[in-house]
Amino acid sequence: MKPISVTDAQRDLTALVDQVVSHGVSVDLERDKQVVARITPVRIKSKLKIRDFGAFLQDLPRLGDDAAAFSEDLRNIRREVPSENSPWD
Repeated sequence: MKPISVTDAQRDLTALVDQVVSHGVSVDLERDKQVVARITPVRIKSKLKIRDFGAFLQDLPRLGDDAAAFSEDLRNIRREVPSENSPWD
């Protein structure tokens, strides 16, 4: 989302906060064409604990007969979508 002026944000703060929450976007606030603040959605912490992660994975539904088709779909997607360069390479 493009930056908005502090004055415009102040006029309809409720709508601005609703956009941040519903769309998960951050909004930069400007004063005199300089960014002075940012409204950012709060990241909700997962209730899943690391110690419970293995059990979580075990409880996921199995693909069954769809496993081969799913695997082939993934291979096709990987061929079509270029991989991103890692900034650490």
